[in-house]
Amino acid sequence: MQTFLKALTRLILRAFFKPFIGPPFPVAFQRRWLAILSGSAPGPKGIETSDVWAGEVRIARFREGVGPGPAEPAERDAVVLVHGGGFVAGSASSYAALAGWIAKTSGADVYVPEYRLAPEHPHPEPTDDVFAAYRAVLDLGYSARRTAVIADSAGGALAVSTVRTLPEMNVPSPAALVLLSPWLDLTLTSASISANARRDPMLRRSWLEQSSRSYAAGLHRSDPRISPLFADLSTLPPTLIQVGSDAILLDDSIRFADRAWAAGAEVELQRFEGWWHDFQASAGTLRPARDALVDVSSFLKRRLGD
Repeated sequence: MQTFLKALTRLILRAFFKPFIGPPFPVAFQRRWLAILSGSAPGPKGIETSDVWAGEVRIARFREGVGPGPAEPAERDAVVLVHGGGFVAGSASSYAALAGWIAKTSGADVYVPEYRLAPEHPHPEPTDDVFAAYRAVLDLGYSARRTAVIADSAGGALAVSTVRTLPEMNVPSPAALVLLSPWLDLTLTSASISANARRDPMLRRSWLEQSSRSYAAGLHRSDPRISPLFADLSTLPPTLIQVGSDAILLDDSIRFADRAWAAGAEVELQRFEGWWHDFQASAGTLRPARDALVDVSSFLKRRLGD
């Protein structure tokens, strides 16, 4: 049954996602289409939602029903989930299912910031919003030692850019960083961009080109502020990277893990054979995708806490 569901999901993505996310369709259409498709993703039951604010940045909170356990932030784990969408699309609403599954499997309170999107808001505005959201979560009373940052796809670039600069901003770093199919080299020089172009049912190079230029604006895409693959990675917290072998951005994960390890960071890389970009978003229908999030939760349990 799972083999059938995996094949069906791949077919649906190839038919209804990949052709419509990117040129020639305008960004406004891409945002609406992504919202429609993601709205059909099933999330877990029993997840409570609410909003908090960091200035003008809305942050959606997803939390499993607390029950008799501790409810105060100081006694709970927190996750800041930085959503993907190629810097031009995505929202807390479109990531409600993934946020819910992370909350369900980890028991943490999951916060998804509605950061500003390119091309209207290029670098550094999205990163500024992620930084503000992380600070806001700590200001709620969560300990940095019990806080993690999780990001997928383009959110990976925003998360790494934020986390690696926290020490110089005198802000405590999170206890862990998790990257799901991260996009970390906006120059698109990874070999898998071409090698996995047909295998990946989600992303196209033309969309990556359009999105990267929209986000970088006037900066060169090899600038470490745009492509954190080329940044100093020595200040990263313990990091877990998950990527599918069929993902068009596979080599971004491999190259990043190598560079982070060489810089002295503690990093784990999990490669899932036969899976595509951001497959964890299908946790509601595909058990292996949900199992991958259980692996994430196990990693967090080893890292979070006093």
